[in-house]
Amino acid sequence: VRGYQRARQAILRLDPNVDMAEKYQQILPNDLAVSKEVTEENRFGQGTNKLAWFWMMEGEQSQLSLQGGGLMEEFYRINWLKARAIRDRWKEEVSLVRHEMLWTCLWFEYHKDMWEKRALQSTEPGKEVYTKKQMGLWNDFAKKARLMFQGKQVDCI
Repeated sequence: VRGYQRARQAILRLDPNVDMAEKYQQILPNDLAVSKEVTEENRFGQGTNKLAWFWMMEGEQSQLSLQGGGLMEEFYRINWLKARAIRDRWKEEVSLVRHEMLWTCLWFEYHKDMWEKRALQSTEPGKEVYTKKQMGLWNDFAKKARLMFQGKQVDCI
């Protein structure tokens, strides 16, 4: 960076043209920050990242230009694909969680029904009381789950 800054100062002393100063700006510490997309792939807020000015300068062959299909176009295409993959993963995760909510309700209802059948089959008073207690417990679980998941789960039934 020091070498660039010295060369920039020398060019500006020889040709104090305003266009030259705008083209070759001073490099600041935040321009040299490592992209968090490389070090923290799933970081929140990646959409606000901007490249440092020197990555967007056009060289003699314009390898970086968007119009010419250069490196900048490839950079933006890769970032777009990464963002789409992250979005798709979250869509899948939401779908799975919604299904798991339904499966949880069905699991509780299955156990309630199982204990209800056992209550009908029991002949001893102690077992009958225990089965009814279990049936009530699983019924409460099912009611609470339906209440908590209302409007959020997949409606298959």
